[in-house]
Amino acid sequence: MMDGQEPEKRENPYKKQNPYKKQPKEEQATVGKTETFATRNVKLITFLVCLAVFLVFLGPLSVWRISEMVNAKKEAEAIEAQMPIGALLAVADKGAAATWSDFRKYEKSESINDKDGYVGWTLQIRNEPFYVIVGGYGTKTAPQTIRVYSLITGESVDLFRDDVHAFVEQNQINEK
Repeated sequence: MMDGQEPEKRENPYKKQNPYKKQPKEEQATVGKTETFATRNVKLITFLVCLAVFLVFLGPLSVWRISEMVNAKKEAEAIEAQMPIGALLAVADKGAAATWSDFRKYEKSESINDKDGYVGWTLQIRNEPFYVIVGGYGTKTAPQTIRVYSLITGESVDLFRDDVHAFVEQNQINEK
């Protein structure tokens, strides 16, 4: 400390530097180096490449699985829209008082409307080997014919004249 000079700073030779401590980076000159989108966004590009590979290999499988689930749901809804056997027997109990509205809410597998005004509906019975054909001239009047057919024997009965309950019991599949 002579003559107003600062003392020399010496490093302590016994003090070790922490190798885990972040050292300040030396600034490098960027002369001649150009920074591009790719060099700035390496992580984003890597993510997008991985996503593309995933979609190429597993995308078709995912689309197939989703379409399979949609089709299964449509099939289940179609089965639910079919007429249950209990509803058919309830209409059979009505007999001649049966109307078009008894059948209107169920899905028709076939529907006919000809130019003369004849209307015909074919309805499948849910989970049973039967179908019903309802026919008549216009839906504003009562149906003229309602026939219940067995898919097993091919026989049919007229809902207005025959015993539908006995026909159903005779032609049901025994699940025992």
